[in-house]
Amino acid sequence: MPRNTKPLSAREVSEAKPKDKEYNLSDGQGLHLRVKPSGKRVWIFNYFEPFTKRRRNLTLGTFPDLSLALAREKRQQNRELLAQDIDPISHRDEQFETKRAAANNTFKAGRV
Repeated sequence: MPRNTKPLSAREVSEAKPKDKEYNLSDGQGLHLRVKPSGKRVWIFNYFEPFTKRRRNLTLGTFPDLSLALAREKRQQNRELLAQDIDPISHRDEQFETKRAAANNTFKAGRV
């Protein structure tokens, strides 16, 4: 039976101080705030790949730019993808390639 993790509060996140080594603060269900020695705070979503069952870390964003509430929303979106056996990292990469291909396929009329 998995351990229950106490969800982080906004105060715990904003007051997370750097230490000599990087460390994680867990919010539960795979969401972690990684605090680096430089003081940078990064949201990480940790999960098992659907088919290989290998652990993966997906970086969601940095703390001041991505709030606790938004990080939890992204965690939920990624958990929904995993429920459909879709790897969140592969899904993100496919979306990026689709957007890049659409940007490259624009037609610009030249002079006649």
